[in-house]
Amino acid sequence: MFEGLNWRSAARRSAIVIGIYIGLFYVLGVAFPQTFGIGDSAQITSLLINAVIFFFVFTLVYAFVERNKNRRIEQAKMKESGKPARPEGDPETPSAFKGRPNPNTSRKKTRRKR
Repeated sequence: MFEGLNWRSAARRSAIVIGIYIGLFYVLGVAFPQTFGIGDSAQITSLLINAVIFFFVFTLVYAFVERNKNRRIEQAKMKESGKPARPEGDPETPSAFKGRPNPNTSRKKTRRKR
């Protein structure tokens, strides 16, 4: 489940988001001190604890998103190059007749005799 995750880039992205989060609270605290003001150390502590928790959650999410994006890019490259993405013996491999008319049916309509 956790194979192939790029933790370094995910942590970098998460740090940027958390930096924006803390910076936004600072700017809003200066602009609107009654609403967003961080007055005592308890509020600062809760803000920093929330930032740390969000950092770990965002790191996990960004790592999975990045791995999914890389997998989709690899599949698109495989499809462009013409190489099959699945082995030939796989039962889910589409047949040679996929998207073509069924060769076992007749195209002529039989006349009804009354």
